[in-house]
Amino acid sequence: MKRFIVPLLILLFSFDGLTADLKGKISKFNWDGLEVVWLKDERFPTYSVIFYFADGALSDDKKRRGETNAMFSLLDTGTRRFNRKLINDALDYYGVSRSATVYHEFSSYSVSGLLKDIIPTMKKVCHLFDDATFPKKEIKKELAKLKNSFNNMVASPSSLANRAFRQISLSGTPFGYPSEGMLKDLRHINQRGLRTKLKYFNQKVKKKIYLVGPPGVLDIKKIIGEECGWSQKNGSFVRNVKYKPKKIHGPSYYLITVPNANQAQVRIGRFLNPNEIGQEELMTLSSGFLGGGFTSRLMREVRVKRGLTYGISSFASRQKAYGRSGIYTSTKNSSVKELIEVVRNTISYTSKGDFDLNDLKRAQGHLAGGHYFRFENLDAYLGQLLYFDHIGRPYDDLFTFAERIEGMKKSQVIKNIDEVFGWNRQVILVLGSKSLKKDLEKLGKVKVINYKKFL
Repeated sequence: MKRFIVPLLILLFSFDGLTADLKGKISKFNWDGLEVVWLKDERFPTYSVIFYFADGALSDDKKRRGETNAMFSLLDTGTRRFNRKLINDALDYYGVSRSATVYHEFSSYSVSGLLKDIIPTMKKVCHLFDDATFPKKEIKKELAKLKNSFNNMVASPSSLANRAFRQISLSGTPFGYPSEGMLKDLRHINQRGLRTKLKYFNQKVKKKIYLVGPPGVLDIKKIIGEECGWSQKNGSFVRNVKYKPKKIHGPSYYLITVPNANQAQVRIGRFLNPNEIGQEELMTLSSGFLGGGFTSRLMREVRVKRGLTYGISSFASRQKAYGRSGIYTSTKNSSVKELIEVVRNTISYTSKGDFDLNDLKRAQGHLAGGHYFRFENLDAYLGQLLYFDHIGRPYDDLFTFAERIEGMKKSQVIKNIDEVFGWNRQVILVLGSKSLKKDLEKLGKVKVINYKKFL
């Protein structure tokens, strides 16, 4: 037994040292009104930069939905000086990785590469923000690709189920409409609108920069200040959303029909109002204990004992002004009803405390111990700093996560599972054959919707 204790102690001490070391490597700056967070990392001659914008898809007019997502995605299609090929050739030459992500409340643009190339890379990226023209010819090409992508989504049942589930479970809130828009919105995306949207983000929206790498990453200060086109003290608008809390009634059953489906995708979950997302760590523990791994409640009952699915997972997460919970799985057509009943019963007995306390302790230990490994990838850690700033949480919460998880009691988990996953408040969505309606009607009233409505 002693041979296991010593390595464990070494591991725990190394984690303590890691968290303390990370705390000391976070620095904050003000670059002429622009907030900057730098995570010092001298292990490799590489860098990562995330530009955070405090607005997202909610900035889109109802007649121009999907425009923000399109604007960020099409930044590299051309400027007055360079066409798309020259832009991409230059960035590919430097081995640059870049991506844009648009949520309802905020957006981000990420760039990473070798430190020795950070100056020419940032000059090119800033040139895109300052001078992107969105050539009509390139827009036409991209819209054609997007149209095909939407139409071919039926070939990816899991993605289509996720999309439909989000729209249905978040309907009646500001967050139900897809941030990337829908098929019908593509015809409203044009050069003029994209230029106007870029100008809005450049001049009006608050920005923040997150950096990870050696001290050389700070050399981009002058480039950011002079070449990105961010004016009016870099913008001050922050998207804050106010809405009436959603009244949750359930269970509600939906069948999303797709042709030639020999398997069913199942999604169960709901929208979480602001007053339900305060204890984020408790939600993480509760959802993880319920369906977060091979030893979770749902995995044992649905897969191990009955073989109804290959995998099942659950989550409960938050954004700044709302949260979501979900249980994701799939099964063959003949076992849809049984699977849903097993999930319902598992939630019921778990929310009543009908489980071994040692099982919960193991889940707490697994979650607390695994948390530290998230810090091994400093890019992911940088993203956590951005997320915490966005929702208004102190960075210290990252380092006390394990302690809080391990301190939670069985009674807290029981209550939280009942509040978040209680069956009478759930949306139950099945994507599959229309023949499934008969079985689902044995569980409750079913609303049948063709999958095309969600494209």
